[in-house]
Amino acid sequence: MTGEHYPDPDVLRGLCETISNPAVVFDADGVFVDVIHNAHNGALFVEDPEALPGADLWEVFATPQADQFYAVIEDAIRTGEQQHIAYQLAVEDGDRHFEARVTPVGSEETERVLWLAEDVTQRKRREEKQALVERVFEISPVGLVVVEPSGEISMANGRAEDLFGLEREQITRKQYTETDWRIFYEDGTPIPESENPVTRVFESGDPVFGFEHWIELPDGTERWLSSNAAPILDDDGRVERVVVGLDDATGLKQREEQLEWLIGTETLADIGGWELDLETGLIEGTGGMKRLYGTPEYNPTLEEALEQYHPSDREALRDAIEACSETGEPMELEARRQTGDETERWFRLRAEKIVRDGTPKLRGIVRDITRDKEREQRIMVMSRIFRHNIRNKLTVIRGNARLLKRELSGSDSSVDAAERPIDRIETASRELVVLAERARTFDRVIDRDLRSGTVHLRQVLDDIRADLAERHPEATIEVAATEGAVSGDRVALDLILDILIDNALEYTDLSDPTVELGAEETPAGQVALRIDTDGAELPEMERKVLESETEGPVADSRGLGLWAVTWLVRRLGGSVTVSDDLDDGTRVELTFPPARDG
Repeated sequence: MTGEHYPDPDVLRGLCETISNPAVVFDADGVFVDVIHNAHNGALFVEDPEALPGADLWEVFATPQADQFYAVIEDAIRTGEQQHIAYQLAVEDGDRHFEARVTPVGSEETERVLWLAEDVTQRKRREEKQALVERVFEISPVGLVVVEPSGEISMANGRAEDLFGLEREQITRKQYTETDWRIFYEDGTPIPESENPVTRVFESGDPVFGFEHWIELPDGTERWLSSNAAPILDDDGRVERVVVGLDDATGLKQREEQLEWLIGTETLADIGGWELDLETGLIEGTGGMKRLYGTPEYNPTLEEALEQYHPSDREALRDAIEACSETGEPMELEARRQTGDETERWFRLRAEKIVRDGTPKLRGIVRDITRDKEREQRIMVMSRIFRHNIRNKLTVIRGNARLLKRELSGSDSSVDAAERPIDRIETASRELVVLAERARTFDRVIDRDLRSGTVHLRQVLDDIRADLAERHPEATIEVAATEGAVSGDRVALDLILDILIDNALEYTDLSDPTVELGAEETPAGQVALRIDTDGAELPEMERKVLESETEGPVADSRGLGLWAVTWLVRRLGGSVTVSDDLDDGTRVELTFPPARDG
């Protein structure tokens, strides 16, 4: 910048170095006379600032924008008063928003203006974002209110007005704790302040989902609401305010009362609702569907939804939906499905055909019955194993008791002769006790919360090697170095490995077998834990239990252990495969989800 036109060049140069906004001097013809630029603002010019002096507006800008800028310069010179203009430019780092003050600075002989611009891009973006948030807040189909720490309701949208039957000003004049809200549990008991979802969020900092209650409206009618309350946290992690989303659940409650198969269902967390538009093939799911299936959203097409189900169950589900659509007969069936964490679970689906606003739809619910199916299977397997073992062991005990009685009642009875049936009775009794203890151990482990922890495999494998070295001194246990970790329960993983390695060593036909243990990450990001054993292959019966969970005739304590492995692995979100690809021996591979971050 030159200082020849100004009385104090040194002062101006100092100002130029500190100014952070673009500044330009134009003459009355729209020609760049001078450009004030430095390291702070150089990138905000549309072209290289050094090249601008001497150029006019139309050489630098498109004609419509140049004309707009020139009109402002004319007005400033003509009126002698400062003018204001807002505009947008495409500069080096993208589109920027500016607001400029255009001030006359020349004399009658040298008419000029100082164009001082302010970069307001960040403010504009914040305003646009705020406007978008406010627009989404207002048009949301869900009733939304914002509650301050004081208990005051500071904001409410139009849908909240509809749900409460109150004007917005009436809502925002209230405290959420006021008794005239009149909110109740299903049985008509008033909900105390301590149980209110907003209170719970303020106290715990944790969101509350699916809180169902009903309210009495000003006209005396009742409305069912499903509330989700979530905290907004400040920089220190404290609850700054609470946002409450309210869904009108009145219609759903009425339908639930009309549908026999919804009576006696478990808690809402076990159920998801869905609606299939038979004309578009689109499915709309409730929040419960997202929780059940472990997905952030649930609005698939019918074909996309079917693809998530087990191939063996897919056609039956498709046929049931088609039959319900065509005949109107309610459908109900059970099917397996992959959830968001890649765990296979059992679901019971029920649906009926309805017509809403002239559009045919299927409306139904889904319930997770995985625990029921597991419990059913465990009862069947354990019943068969215990029946088989109790019958066999009691037959041994009864037979040897007769032999013992005959021996003791004979004239030539001897202690030595009685020892053999006594030993057999003792052995059979001890085996029954061991079986019962193993069953109790398996049950206790299976009923634990198996997915909440992190297990570091190096420590697990080293501990297993040390333990097996004592129990099986004839075997060589080799552990490959690994730093892997899985999401799960240490007790369960220890039990799984103990059962599998014991089983492998029992079947090997070698006097000095070798077991190799290792782990590696799979291409899908899972953790594969392998057990390689030399010697004889795993019998087909045991292989079926591990691989396909076929309920075959395995009926001893070893079979119970293998079943426990399948149940535990499934509860951990994993899978089991058996391979004979080794030159001599068998590989059992366990695949588990990796440890969660943090």
